Amino acid sequence: MTSADSLAATGAERAALVALRTATGEAGGPMERHSLRVFLIADRLASAKELDVDRELMLVAALLHDIGLYDEASRGGAYVADGARFAKPLLRENGWDEARIVHCGEAIERHHELRPQWKHGSEVELIRRGDLVELSNGLIRFGIPRVWIKDLFEAISREGTYGEIGRMVRHAARERPLTLPQIFIRR
Repeated sequence: MTSADSLAATGAERAALVALRTATGEAGGPMERHSLRVFLIADRLASAKELDVDRELMLVAALLHDIGLYDEASRGGAYVADGARFAKPLLRENGWDEARIVHCGEAIERHHELRPQWKHGSEVELIRRGDLVELSNGLIRFGIPRVWIKDLFEAISREGTYGEIGRMVRHAARERPLTLPQIFIRR
């Protein structure tokens, strides 16, 4: 079984994983497993399309794409924007240049956009699609074989995913209700 620990090889990847674990208060929990599945789906989509992608950027974005739901990263705004802002200093500390930081932030902030995001870079659209495949329980597949998705979901448990995401979204709705439309529609 693939684990986040086995994939997080670079300093930025390890820092993102530590940040996620700190925010959620657990290692290997539902949000970590969700993030791992999002990355693996995005990576599979990239391979199927033979896209040359920045895998480190995709893994970091996948690990941090929902971190803005947690108090550790929230600044009171739309959680997708808060997550992108949270990532910036972490990536600077790990030597990323500004263009790459912005690109990763776009992948985090745009992961719930209603329209394709190819114009913002392959990694941005692949994280969006990975999250959509994961949250739709594989009903939306973007050409990935059902058996591959079934095997992924068996290998990396989905137990608790919807409960954790629902709990965190309810928390955001109570704390910052006017930001919820901004998750899907950017200003």
